[in-house]
Amino acid sequence: MFLQVYIMYPAFLWVRDEADPRTDPWSLVHSPLPATLSLHVFVVALGPFYMYKWKPLKQRGLLIACNLTMMTLSSYMIYEVRRQDWLLGKHPGSI
Repeated sequence: MFLQVYIMYPAFLWVRDEADPRTDPWSLVHSPLPATLSLHVFVVALGPFYMYKWKPLKQRGLLIACNLTMMTLSSYMIYEVRRQDWLLGKHPGSI
C-alpha cells in the first residue's frame, strides 16, 4: 500500500498543481476524491444490488473470436517487424 501511495503521490501533486484555478469552486472537479468515491460506491454497493436478479452473460464465443483476432494481429505485426528488420535491412540501428 505504501509503495502505491509513494508512486501515485507525485502524479496527484502534478494534477493538483496544473489544475485550472477557475474550477476551484466546482465540487466534483476541484479534487478527484468525490468522483472516485462516487464511482467506488456505485461499483461496490449499488451495482450488485441492482444486478442480483440478472444471470451472467455467456460470452465464450465472443471471447474466443476476440482472442483469435488478437493472436492473428500480433502474429502479423511480428511478421512485419521481422520482414522490415531482417529482409529489408530497415532496422533502427542502420543509417
